[in-house]
Amino acid sequence: MGKLTAILDNSSYMIMMIISVLFYVILFTGQIMEFNFPMSLNIFFVVIIFTIIISIEFSILNKDFISDFKIRSYSRKFKFGSLFNAIFWTGLIVFDNQPKRLFILILILWIYPFIDIVMVYVFRKKQPYTIFINNRNLILNRPWKIERDLSELTEITFDRFSKNLNLSFQTKSDITIQIKEFNKQDIDKFVEIIITKSENNVCLPENYI
Repeated sequence: MGKLTAILDNSSYMIMMIISVLFYVILFTGQIMEFNFPMSLNIFFVVIIFTIIISIEFSILNKDFISDFKIRSYSRKFKFGSLFNAIFWTGLIVFDNQPKRLFILILILWIYPFIDIVMVYVFRKKQPYTIFINNRNLILNRPWKIERDLSELTEITFDRFSKNLNLSFQTKSDITIQIKEFNKQDIDKFVEIIITKSENNVCLPENYI
C-alpha cells in the first residue's frame, strides 16, 4: 500500500511538472517569437505556473509517513542560482530597453526565486518533518518522494564546505542531505541509526566529527 501511494504521489508530481513546463514553453515561445497573445492570457499562464509550483512545494507540509524515527527541517537552504539567473536576465532585458515588451518574460524569471523566498520563510515557521525512517526504509519528504533501503547503505561522506551529508547505496543513486537545515542532535541521531541499519561496514566520516 505504501509503495502504491508513493507511485501515485510521484505520478501526480510528474503530471503537474509536465503541465508547468508546457506553459513555460508556450510563454517563452510567445515572448521570444513575438506572438501577440492577449495580456490576459499571458497573465493567466503565469498564474497557473505559479499555482502549480507553489502547490507542489506546499504539499511537503501536509505529508506524513509511518515511521520509527523522523526529523523536522528547521530551515531551508535558499537557492541563489535561480535568484542570480533572474537578476542577470532581467538586467539584460532592461538594458536592452525592452522591459514592456518582455514584461511577462520577467515575471516568469522571478517565479522560482519568489517561491524559494516564500518557502524559506514557511519552513522556518512550520518546521515540517522531512526525514523519516520506518524499519529499514528511509523516506525523504520532498516534492518528489525519495525512498532508500538502509540495508543497502554502503558509504557516508561529508562535505565540510557545503555541509552536505552524502549517502551512497548499492542499487540506487546517492542522496544528499543539507545538515544545516536540521537540528545537530537530530542529525547525529539519524546518522547513528542509519549506520546500525546497514548490512555493510559503514562508518561515520572523520571530518563530520
